[in-house]
Amino acid sequence: MRIGVDTRPLREKQTSGIPMYVRSLLESLASIDSKNEYILYCHKDFNTPLPGPNFRKRSGALTRFGNIWMQTELPFWLKQDRVDVFWGTQHVLPVFMEKHIKGVLTVHDLVQYAFPDTMKMKNLWINKIIIPPSVHRADVIVAESNWTIADVKKFINPKNKIMKTVYLGVGPTFFSRDKETSRKKIKEQYGIDAPFLLTVGTFEPRKNIAGLFRAFSLIADKIPHHLAVVGQKGWKNKKITEEISGSRIKNRIHLLGFVPDDILPEAYSASDLFVFPSLYEGFGFPPLEAMACAVPVVASNVSSIPEVVGDAAMLVNPHDARSISEGILKVVSTPTLQKDLVERGLKQASLFTWKKTADEMLKIFEQVGNS
Repeated sequence: MRIGVDTRPLREKQTSGIPMYVRSLLESLASIDSKNEYILYCHKDFNTPLPGPNFRKRSGALTRFGNIWMQTELPFWLKQDRVDVFWGTQHVLPVFMEKHIKGVLTVHDLVQYAFPDTMKMKNLWINKIIIPPSVHRADVIVAESNWTIADVKKFINPKNKIMKTVYLGVGPTFFSRDKETSRKKIKEQYGIDAPFLLTVGTFEPRKNIAGLFRAFSLIADKIPHHLAVVGQKGWKNKKITEEISGSRIKNRIHLLGFVPDDILPEAYSASDLFVFPSLYEGFGFPPLEAMACAVPVVASNVSSIPEVVGDAAMLVNPHDARSISEGILKVVSTPTLQKDLVERGLKQASLFTWKKTADEMLKIFEQVGNS
C-alpha cells in the first residue's frame, strides 16, 4: 500500500505541537512498518531526514502557498503516484483528490470555533474555510482526544464518518533527572538563580499566560519562587507583556522564549512545579512531559486536559486567577502532595507512547486502505 503524508509541518525550524506530532509519528511508523511505502509531500523541500528506506519525499510545487497547493497541484501528484491513502496531518485534505484515494484526517483541535478570539484573524478565516470540507471528505477522522471528537460533532457534524481517538506520546528524552544538576544547567543557560515554577506554550492568548501571571502576583509574597515561561513568541500578547514589564515582581518573571529540544527536559526537571493554565487544548503535550520528568503538575480543568492528565494533576479553573493561585500554593506548600502527584504523574505519562500511537495509526491506514 502507498500512503501519502502532508509533511508541511516539518518545514518549521522550531519544533512544537503539530511538527512534533508529525516527526515523532513518522519515526515510530518507520520502526514498525517496513511493508508499506510512504511518500512525504510538501510544496517546498524540508531538511528532516527520511525515517526509513520505505519513505521518500516529493516537493517542488509551482504554487507558493501551501494551502493553495494542497487543493490544486497535490491531487494530480497523488494520482500520478498512485497513492492509496492520503493522511492529512494538520486538519486539511485535498478535497478534490480522486474518490478511490482514501482520506485519513487528523484534527488536533477546533480552537477556531471554541475560542476564535485567541487566533490571528488570517488563520481564523483560513481554517474556517478549509477545515469543514476536509472533514466531510475524510473517510476516517482521527482526533487526539475524546473532547476533540465531541467538538468535531458539535461544530461541523460530519455525516456517516468513522471517528477514532488516537492519543499522542511522550518522547523518550523526557525522563526523571537529577534536580540539582538540571538547576545548574538552567542557571548557566538562563540565569535563573532561584526555585521556580514553569509553564510551556506559545505566548498567545489561548495559553493563558496572562491568567498565570496574575495568579502568581497574588501569591508572590508567600513563596520564594520565580516564574519561568517557555515558548516562542506568538500573537496578541502586547498587553500582558507590558503588564509584566510594569509589575513590581518583573524581576521574578523570566520569558525564556523558545527552548531547544535538548534543554527543555532540563527546564522541566529543574522546576519545582509545572503549571498549565491553558484555556483550550486538543491534547496538550507539556503536562505529560512534566510528569515524565517527575515534576508535580497544576493544570486547567477544561477541554481535553482532565482527560489527558487523569488523576495525576491538581486541577484548577483557568478563568479564575485565584483558583490558579490557590492550586499553586497548595502544591508548593505540601510536600506529601508533591510526592503523590509525582508518583501518579510518572504512571500517567507512561501510558502515552509514540509506539502505541503508531500502532493505532497503522491499523487505521490498513483498514481504510483495504476497505
